[in-house]
Amino acid sequence: MRFHTFYTRNLPGQLLEDHQKVCNHIGADIQYHIEDAIEDYDILYTAHGKFMTSVMEKEEVACFLDIDCLPHSKELIEKAYNWAVENGSFVGNAQNISHTPMRNHLYAAASFLIVTRSAWKTLGSPDLTWFMQNNTQIDTAQILTLRADEIGLPYQLMYPIGYDGDNHRSLGGYGQYGTGTLYPATWHYFRISEFGNQLPDLWTERVNNILNNQKIIPNHSSCFYGL
Repeated sequence: MRFHTFYTRNLPGQLLEDHQKVCNHIGADIQYHIEDAIEDYDILYTAHGKFMTSVMEKEEVACFLDIDCLPHSKELIEKAYNWAVENGSFVGNAQNISHTPMRNHLYAAASFLIVTRSAWKTLGSPDLTWFMQNNTQIDTAQILTLRADEIGLPYQLMYPIGYDGDNHRSLGGYGQYGTGTLYPATWHYFRISEFGNQLPDLWTERVNNILNNQKIIPNHSSCFYGL
């Protein structure tokens, strides 16, 4: 099980160093793919999706992890991997695009995503790049969930437990998430554009939590009933 992580050279070097430390600490095998700095967001967004598709074309089981997404549970990562393999399907962090009419449609996001080639082929071997459909944005890799829903292919989403930032977004009928979202197996900062040349204190705090084997306790629950 090897994860693939895409990042650009203009990101802080400490970000990559922290990500590597955390992955090494929990025993996650990561292959990093470096691109030159891309200032145009749409071009960067497209490059990420094209990268994911290229990996999908080569791997029997493609595993992806964003550079601002920190793994914290090797046990649950392995369970996710095994479920995807045993069921010929995919597993990913639950996400949505909250500013579109499809805001209630949750999908397996690219931040943490495990996809078998058999599932990808069953779904028509789609390009994982984002695109516009009827004036609505379809996010990177969201096409997998959309097509799985069309044909009834079972898949699994890993739902957020809580989040750290005071700002939040609605996650459809599930609850809320935001900056610094804690998922069962990962912690996702979400606003990588805010990093600039200096990492936020929240990032460093969560890195240290994982490196010191401390339980991550988010500031807010993703569900009104608490988790």
